[in-house]
Amino acid sequence: MSQHRHPADTVANNPQSDNFSPADALESLHTEIVELEALAHAAGEAVTLLPRPANATQRRNLTRIYALVSKVAADAATAAAHGDKLVASLAAHLEAGRATRERAEPDRQPAKN
Repeated sequence: MSQHRHPADTVANNPQSDNFSPADALESLHTEIVELEALAHAAGEAVTLLPRPANATQRRNLTRIYALVSKVAADAATAAAHGDKLVASLAAHLEAGRATRERAEPDRQPAKN
């Protein structure tokens, strides 16, 4: 290519960087928590399938591992349930805002010439 390509004149010199969406962020966080919950429950099931401990030290270690995995699973389930409530609250809030805006704006008819 002998000639350098230039961007079109319509491209903004300062692109808008404010593309953060709280709703999308909450949904993404909730999805990650649900995935973590699933992994924690799977780890709990895997721990129960481990062979029977041969001595007191192994039994103590297995008990600690199981307690830790169970705690993480319970905390993840609590966080996921809280996330469900937050997502539902956000949906209700957005719908209420939409309804308020619709009541505040009169129906606009196109101008007749």
